[in-house]
Amino acid sequence: MEYLSNGIIEIEIAPIGAELQSIRRVAAPTEYLWQGDPTYWGRRAPILFPIVGRLWENTAHFGDKSYEIFQHGFARDMLFTKIVDEDRHLAFSVRSNEESLRLWPFNFELRIDYTLLRNVLTVSWSVTNLDTRVMPFQIGAHPAFMYTHYNPDDEVHGFLSFNADSPLVSTKIAPGGYADATTFDVEIPADGLLPLTNETFLCDTILEATGRLNRITLHDKDGRPLVTMRHSMPITALWSPNNGRAPFMCIEPWHGCCDPTGYTSDFSNRQFIECVAPGETWSTAYEIMIE
Repeated sequence: MEYLSNGIIEIEIAPIGAELQSIRRVAAPTEYLWQGDPTYWGRRAPILFPIVGRLWENTAHFGDKSYEIFQHGFARDMLFTKIVDEDRHLAFSVRSNEESLRLWPFNFELRIDYTLLRNVLTVSWSVTNLDTRVMPFQIGAHPAFMYTHYNPDDEVHGFLSFNADSPLVSTKIAPGGYADATTFDVEIPADGLLPLTNETFLCDTILEATGRLNRITLHDKDGRPLVTMRHSMPITALWSPNNGRAPFMCIEPWHGCCDPTGYTSDFSNRQFIECVAPGETWSTAYEIMIE
């Protein structure tokens, strides 16, 4: 396990997936990140790469060749190498290998940087194309944040607030985890606080794919802000397992999305695809602010 602290917040990172394991305040060691109890969900904050969501029949098509790749890709299960260890900054890298090439026909390097500044953790991603062809890909984050003093019988477990006005427009998730052709509205109350109840995630996922959201704050059940996610990605997914009856919820910025039902076209034609030319590097970042 790797540790990083700036005297205000401290984090832990596992080498598998370079995945965040903990986010705490130093002065008051409240844990903000879900701790991976498999009763609900065994992960904490995996990176989603080289796909986000589920492919139709778990298959990616590249010309006349097809590859089996499962939901959210494989980078979250790869062993990363630490390449930077500095004051308030850690970085990790992984490259394609014989095993990944059986799933994904491109050579690449994926780098994840963690930087602390005051009460903000910045997570940066860099994708370098080491292949001779343009590489299409998707990438996303999946951090889970704990409710404080969770009680499954509470009417409200917390609240969300947003930079966008009401309503949120969510893509409907079809059975099997595919994108439906329809949308539904999520109304935000006049006070700007969306209550998180045992019914909020009966829809499976609130998937805001219009690019309107770039700031989302999780509040405790008394309305006090806990954690804010800031990003500039085109999709924000909000999810909690067990139909929402879980002690945490996820705020997920994505460059990518699940396939629509029945999608069999070339992977490069998927919606929300990013592309990086041979020898070039694509990068982006998001921030987690501890309130």
